[in-house]
Amino acid sequence: MINTPSDSMPLDVLEGVVDGLTGNVLRGWACSYDTAPSQLHVEVRADGILLGSGAATMFRADLANAGKGDGHCAFAVTLGPIPEAGTVLTVIAVGANGTQPLVGSPFTMPDHDPASSSTHHADILPLPIGLARLQGSLDQCGPDRLHGWARWLDGTNVSPVLSLHEGDHEWLRFDANQWRPDISEIHQGDGCCGFDVRLPEGLRDDRLHVLELRITEADAILLRTPFHARIPSATTNRTPGTSTSPAPLVRDASSDKITLSVIVNFYNMRREAARTLASLSSDYQTGSDALDYEVLCVDNGSDPPLEAEWVASFGPQFRLIRPSCQLSSPCAALNEAALMARGKYLAILIDGAHVVTPGVFREALQAWREHPDAVVALRQWFIGGDQRWLTLVGYTREQEDQLFERIRWPLNGYDLFRIGSPMSDNPEHWFDGITETNCLLLPTALYDRIGGFDEGFDQAGGGFANLDLWRRASTSAAAPLVALIGEASFHQFHGGTTTNVDDLEKDLRVRSYANAYRSLRGGDFVRVERGSLTFRGHMSSEFATGVRQRTLMPMHLGVTEQIRPGRLSAQFDDGAQSHLMAVYAECDLKRDVRWLGLPTGVAPADLISIQEIIHQIRPDAVIAVGAEAGLVGFIDNTLQAVDIVGARILHVTNSATATMRSSRMTSLHVLPDDPATAVYARDWAGGAETVLVLFAVDSTDNFSAATLKTWGGLVSHRSFLICLGTVFGQPWLGYSSRQHFRTIREFATGNSPFVIDRSWTRQLVSTCPYGYLRKVGGNITAAQCDVALDDIAPDQQALLENPQ
Repeated sequence: MINTPSDSMPLDVLEGVVDGLTGNVLRGWACSYDTAPSQLHVEVRADGILLGSGAATMFRADLANAGKGDGHCAFAVTLGPIPEAGTVLTVIAVGANGTQPLVGSPFTMPDHDPASSSTHHADILPLPIGLARLQGSLDQCGPDRLHGWARWLDGTNVSPVLSLHEGDHEWLRFDANQWRPDISEIHQGDGCCGFDVRLPEGLRDDRLHVLELRITEADAILLRTPFHARIPSATTNRTPGTSTSPAPLVRDASSDKITLSVIVNFYNMRREAARTLASLSSDYQTGSDALDYEVLCVDNGSDPPLEAEWVASFGPQFRLIRPSCQLSSPCAALNEAALMARGKYLAILIDGAHVVTPGVFREALQAWREHPDAVVALRQWFIGGDQRWLTLVGYTREQEDQLFERIRWPLNGYDLFRIGSPMSDNPEHWFDGITETNCLLLPTALYDRIGGFDEGFDQAGGGFANLDLWRRASTSAAAPLVALIGEASFHQFHGGTTTNVDDLEKDLRVRSYANAYRSLRGGDFVRVERGSLTFRGHMSSEFATGVRQRTLMPMHLGVTEQIRPGRLSAQFDDGAQSHLMAVYAECDLKRDVRWLGLPTGVAPADLISIQEIIHQIRPDAVIAVGAEAGLVGFIDNTLQAVDIVGARILHVTNSATATMRSSRMTSLHVLPDDPATAVYARDWAGGAETVLVLFAVDSTDNFSAATLKTWGGLVSHRSFLICLGTVFGQPWLGYSSRQHFRTIREFATGNSPFVIDRSWTRQLVSTCPYGYLRKVGGNITAAQCDVALDDIAPDQQALLENPQ
């Protein structure tokens, strides 16, 4: 909602409102309604002294929707120096017909400006940006780069020019024209819409800045409100691995030592705690009869609280711990409990909703017998399926109880795999790297040495504290990092901080956790990759394997009729895709794909991709080198369908087979390797503004980077060089001398103006994998390609290629 002036304001002259102060920037709007509307100038004075001024020309969509001129009437005036609290400011709009005080003037400087307060936090990025014609995202601001994307929605190929402002001061101006494969792969325009620019040193001063992102074409504001950024200076900015870790824990000496202390944290989860504690009992844990262990149950402020008698009912090893100080983050409480522990080893469960399988203690003991200083980690699974999605479509605790009853848990703890799903999206989840473990078993001496949980993670639930503990333990361990196979912890459905909230809230929380981690550690969190892990264990349940090739459990809970949004990497891994394409090529199924009776030589999905590319770029000239006659005919019909007046096709072929007849087509029966052929093609294209080139790799015996460079030289900016037939059966097995992938990869690296656009091969079967090469041109080359995804396209898995 916009502020509205009083009814007494003379609307036939000008009107405007002072909206308020953000930091040292006074904001509002002013517009003129005379017969010849003029640009208004806004002045801010105190006792007649001019403190700041600016033009009321910035665009605001709410003003346009309210009929305030054309919406280009907002202002942001920087006050310098900032007046003292209580200072009375007069704000007037100056136009061709005189001046007019704005509603809200005089304006009194407040006693407390929260925007300039040290308690105000920087905003959590990314933030959506956009106008009616423009879409994008501000992904990162700091520590040294401004990063994001913006594209026109009306198909305009001219890159938006953006600027970064603080009040009326412009810090940066830049083009949004860099190649973003993640944006292209979700078909958001052509992908040439990114920006990644270095922030000026003046912004890197550890102070909180109130910034705006604008589109310079209309001086319009791209974000709904200004955003706050606190950017560390170059001298104080820490690099990953150099930040201060918590001080070592110091514990009192104890003569009453035992082997293992389990520390499990609970908060308002009595239902879940009952199963978790049962899974930690000696009756449930196989091979633990001779194990001397204790279970310290931390109740971190539950309402109603857990009772000591109830906790003790699970066995003589169990006792309740009430922390001396209850905080929203459990880190301090867990450290306090750890200092009470008597075990030589600790097992830490920061989320008490996790039920564990029966062999955890047994396998951990075996690992410690082999390596006394080993660190042992469990994989995480969901009960019932992906709870991050199920929570949005009606899944309940009562339905989860039905699943437990169905397997008659805890009679066979390994039946949890029948009703569970891995949290990892990797089909080979047992051999994936580990981002987080909710059951970390490690030597107590190591826990003390690294300072336990870092109590600087003070957000509710601890934020990334658990990830951080795992990371620091893995880098400080003097023995192997053991990932157990066939044993896991299973998360029960409850009101968790990230798993059982909607996607928007989850993303907001995770981004805030990531920002806090970056502040504490000086860099982004990096998971422990599988190359650092040692694997041990065995499969005690057939349901723990092959989870991608079976249904979890045929049990109708009546949760939803919606389809869970699929992810290729989770449902159909890259190896399976590679095999599918290999079978397609080896069986020569592309010969069965015809257009008007003639073979196309490509898969059906490639026909769809080529058709969409033609629709997107609207080429004036198409050069098809060695392409099958059916494909050329398909292109001709597509050009006709999209009604590109004057579009032409050059079909270069050394085949004597029939070609399609069309008034727009020129056939050239020559060898593609002949240098004169490319020269002729260039002359034929003439002054065509947009040129698309398709090159069949099997039409030449000399397919090389030089060949691609020759034909790529004919491609226009933002158009494509499409390599047809890059898939063959044998290269997947490594038996062929045809190394098309290597040739393309070498061509599209370094300073090449071409990048591999994989968005056109997402339909599982393609005869042109890695063959869609987009010319990004300009000053942007493949070497500057930003491969980091920003949760815009969560599933863009690369296809496997023969690395030889």
